[in-house]
Amino acid sequence: MNILDPTIDRQLVRALETHSARAWPAPEIVQVNGWEVRFTPGSRSRRVNCVTPMAPVAGRLEDTLKLAKKLCDERNLPCTLRVTPLGGRELADWLQAHGKGMTGDATAVQVAPLGGLAAADNHALLDNHLTDEWLAGLEASGADAAERALIARLLADVMTPQGFARVMQDGEPVAVGRAVVDHGLAGIFHIATAKQARRQGHGRAIVNALMHWAREQGAMRAYLQVVAANEPAIALYRAFGFREAYRYDYLTL
Repeated sequence: MNILDPTIDRQLVRALETHSARAWPAPEIVQVNGWEVRFTPGSRSRRVNCVTPMAPVAGRLEDTLKLAKKLCDERNLPCTLRVTPLGGRELADWLQAHGKGMTGDATAVQVAPLGGLAAADNHALLDNHLTDEWLAGLEASGADAAERALIARLLADVMTPQGFARVMQDGEPVAVGRAVVDHGLAGIFHIATAKQARRQGHGRAIVNALMHWAREQGAMRAYLQVVAANEPAIALYRAFGFREAYRYDYLTL
């Protein structure tokens, strides 16, 4: 992963990073020299438990990382650095100088236009508010009852329109997904399908429903985040026009 790749549109990266932070908010954020130190106790999501660059102040990286580590230690939480193109040359040089390696499970951020969508179908149900059925469907992602309750609290803090898609089988949710629209951009999150219901087109129906909903809300582009090695998911998203904009990875301080 090359965060200095000259082909990366850093203005787009900043827009997506800002949108994502609002759409999947951490309850505690400490601003440090243009970085965000995000804390969400009880969540497995590293995006809301990390040190991430937003608009780094030049020449302050070492100080930033020391303070971030201190903040994490005070809360008895692991300190995870999120490596994105917004870290720039200073972060790239620091990684090289300190021999730091990534986790090896980089995430690809992909973007697609919302024009020319295939016809919507009735395979997935869509609500404009969080429902108990949608929350129950998150069990497919491995979220237990406590984490689902935490997710409900975090999503209550999202101030922009949200769409919640679900597929039901025998009265039970077997696939879910969420979209958030803000300033013409739609983020797609929490795509999950129960193991026993996979390879039945449910993921495609969820993405289709969310993209149609987002376009109705005035969004012109959509983005999502997928593990770069997840080839089946990437093939699914490619059929909707998604293409990679950049990647990010993590390391533990």
